[in-house]
Formats: sequence, C-alpha cells, structure tokens
Amino acid sequence: MKTIVITLVLFITLSHNLSGRTAIPYQITVDVIVNEQDEPGIQSRIMTAFLNSFVVQNNSEMISLIDELSSMYDKSHNSLFLYWKGYALYYNSIIYLKNGDKNKAHEELNKGIDALEAIKAKNSEDYALLSMLHSFSCQFLKFPKVVSASRNADKCIEKALKLDENNPRVYYVLANNDYYTPETYGGGSNVEENALKSLSLPVQEINNPYLPSWGRQECYELLTNYYIKKNMMDKAKVYIELGLAEYPDSYTLKYNKSKLPL
Repeated sequence: MKTIVITLVLFITLSHNLSGRTAIPYQITVDVIVNEQDEPGIQSRIMTAFLNSFVVQNNSEMISLIDELSSMYDKSHNSLFLYWKGYALYYNSIIYLKNGDKNKAHEELNKGIDALEAIKAKNSEDYALLSMLHSFSCQFLKFPKVVSASRNADKCIEKALKLDENNPRVYYVLANNDYYTPETYGGGSNVEENALKSLSLPVQEINNPYLPSWGRQECYELLTNYYIKKNMMDKAKVYIELGLAEYPDSYTLKYNKSKLPL
C-alpha cells in the first residue's frame, strides 16, 4: 500500500462578526492522505475532490459527488448521506469563495444548511456541523441577519453538546466559533479550554471510515494559532510538537513552528 500526502493551504478573508465590518483572515489547511488500494470513506472522497478542484481548476468532481450523495439519500433515506452532502457543500462553498464568487459560495453554503436541517432526528454530529456552517455563513450576512445566524450557531452547538458531551467535534466547533468571534463580542475566552477538551477525546468511538473523523488536526492548528496570537510561546511549542507527532505533514503546524523563538 502506498500513502500519498498532499497539502493545500487556503487563506480566505472572512467578515465574521455581528456587524459585518471586520475582515478576519481564515486559514484552511487540508492534508489529503490517499491510501492506494484502499476504498476511501466519504469524508476522504470529499477532501480529495476539494483538493482536485484547485489542481484542475474546476469543481466538477465535487459537484458530481454532491449529486451522488443526493441520489444515495433519495434511494436509502439514510440521513448520513444528508450529513455528508452538507459537509461537501460547505467545501464547495469554500471553492467558490476562493475563486472570488461570493454569491455562489453563499448559495452553496445555504444548500448545505438546508441539507442538514432536513435531517429529522439530528444527532450530536449533525448539530456540530450545522453550527459550523451557520457560523461560516456570518461572513455573507449583514445586520440583522448576521445576528440570527450567530444565534443559530450557538443554539446548534448547545444541542450538540447536550446530545453527546464526548464528541470531539463539538468542542472543536466551540473553539473555532469562539476564535473567529471578535473580542468585542466576547470571543476568544474559551478557545483553549474547548480545544484541549477536543484533543483529550478519541476521534471516533468506533473506527469507521464512513463516519466523521475530522477536527483533530484542525484543533492542533487552531490551538497553536491561538497560543501564538496570545504570545504564549511555551504552550505553543508543546502543542506544535504534539501535533506534528500525529500530523507531520501539517503545513500550519510546521509554519507555526517557524514562528517560535530560537
């Protein structure tokens, strides 16, 4: 079996607050790990399609995968396909945003929110992802709609936590939402606590390639970004080293390591 690791780094400017006035740089790092001869899970297929969209300069593979997920849901009525459709539409939104089509990015994100809202009996994973999409949507909105989106993000993550207090993606989303909320609106006070809680939990209770496993690498990256932002270099060093031990190809962790004092 041959393993290929490809890293993609995107820097996107978000207007992520309650007034829509402050632009915040948002970094998305994708380390796509392809194990040849293995059948990839849905999450892996989505991330590979996301990466390929920048290699071939179109998102036809992602659109085809979204259509496939829609068809699989129509045939089976298994809500897991709606979850992955929402996840895929989130990344399709990022593709359009990176390519400068903000209107299409907003449209795709709304489709992702609609897909997740269509899940009748939502579990913790559904609400955690839905919270992240509502939070991400704030950049497209102005007052007063941005206030509603922010409240929806908060309500969803509260429900996710109530349903499963041991879901690592819940704490990652809590940390992520807090990190990108301006301090004037109370942001940044719980980033460390929630990120550390996420890292203390297993990625999955049962190893299954068809269930969500995202969030752990992103949590190391977010936490070290936070420590460096707060000039807490000793803590940053500890978690950069721990993160690189698990994700040695993470661009963000390697870049953050270069910021540490010699």
